[in-house]
Amino acid sequence: MNRIPVVIATPVLAYLVVHLLFLASATQAGNPGTPHYPDLQTLPPNSFHVQRDSKTGARTLFFSNTIANLGQGPLRVRPVNNATTGTTDAYQQVLTHDANGNWYLYAETKVGTFVFHPAHNHWHFEDFALYELRDVAADGSIGANVITSSSKISFCMTDSYSVDNSLEHYSPRTYVTCSQNDLQGISVGWADIYGWSLPGQSLDVSNIPNGTYWLVSTADPDNLIAETNDANNTGAVKIQIRGNNVKVVK
Repeated sequence: MNRIPVVIATPVLAYLVVHLLFLASATQAGNPGTPHYPDLQTLPPNSFHVQRDSKTGARTLFFSNTIANLGQGPLRVRPVNNATTGTTDAYQQVLTHDANGNWYLYAETKVGTFVFHPAHNHWHFEDFALYELRDVAADGSIGANVITSSSKISFCMTDSYSVDNSLEHYSPRTYVTCSQNDLQGISVGWADIYGWSLPGQSLDVSNIPNGTYWLVSTADPDNLIAETNDANNTGAVKIQIRGNNVKVVK
């Protein structure tokens, strides 16, 4: 089954386009016959709010997350159902093309596993993102102390939103389904958006004092995926939490 649809407000779409076009401005495609790797880039989380459970008093910070591919080639992961181990292994397929622009497989490497996600009712690639709430360093930058964090989040990787059709290897929407036997991935110039209302898009902030923090999202935190650049996988935003209220601060 397909992922639950995500409804995104127009201002958020404009935010995505402006930031991702800026990030993509230096991207150049590789030569024919060379490996064309993806380049995962994470936008600062957005569309967040705090919700308090009326019965338990627990507070949860919800937010949306966006991971784009602004690289030379698609992120493409093939599921292989392993009857011996009972797992569904995940193999990254790196592509290249000939001088006429015809794509073909360059290399394939095992990069992890897929798991069935009952809350979303489809298959996810494991350990694809990590969410953290960090302190603010003395100079205002992201601090070293992790106040709270998620477990590593699994994703159904799809082309959710087109962000830059000017990239040389931009393609029409390709990755759209999440069944056990489907290729998953993010095409060049597309982003995978997980809205705040989806399961897993939150942090427990019940015991977090009011204050200012950095909300940090990192794609592929274990560097399982081969990319052109692992240094730009993190997006962060400084937020102020006051009771059930949260806002962006500078």
